[in-house]
Amino acid sequence: MKRALSNDDALQRAVLLELNAADVPAGRAAVAVDAGVVTLLGYVEHAGQKQAAESAALRVEGVKAVVVAIEIRGVDSEIQHDDQLAVEVLRRLAWDAWLPKDLFKVKIERGHVALLGQVDRDEQRSAALEDVTRLFGVTGVSDQITLASGDNGPRLAKTGKSNKSGGGRRGG
Repeated sequence: MKRALSNDDALQRAVLLELNAADVPAGRAAVAVDAGVVTLLGYVEHAGQKQAAESAALRVEGVKAVVVAIEIRGVDSEIQHDDQLAVEVLRRLAWDAWLPKDLFKVKIERGHVALLGQVDRDEQRSAALEDVTRLFGVTGVSDQITLASGDNGPRLAKTGKSNKSGGGRRGG
């Protein structure tokens, strides 16, 4: 005799489908649900996958809260040494045509990358953060990037909104 599916069972399946759609590697993340509270377990290769898993779970209707217990293990379960990671971060930032060369300074501690520098446009900040977040071995990223115009600070970048209106173009 089959048992009836509970709302938690349905949520678990919906979250697993959303994780799959978000390119979170199958078999590395497990999902437990209790009273609408989703717990994400397992491991991923970089901070971008962890963020994707968190966002995917939050997108599912009916999820009340998400507990993240996902570890970042890096490629083949080996977190890169910080010196190797620094080279990769700088290489990736230099490769991005949207970003002016030699714009950022980088601090790394146990895989956590802090980006420091000043950009003209918030889109440049977003591009740099996304580039670094998706690198293997990155366990987290701190945004210490400022805008040259002074419109907003690093914390406002995550909202995608500016404190002032007037577009992003400069006269000249």
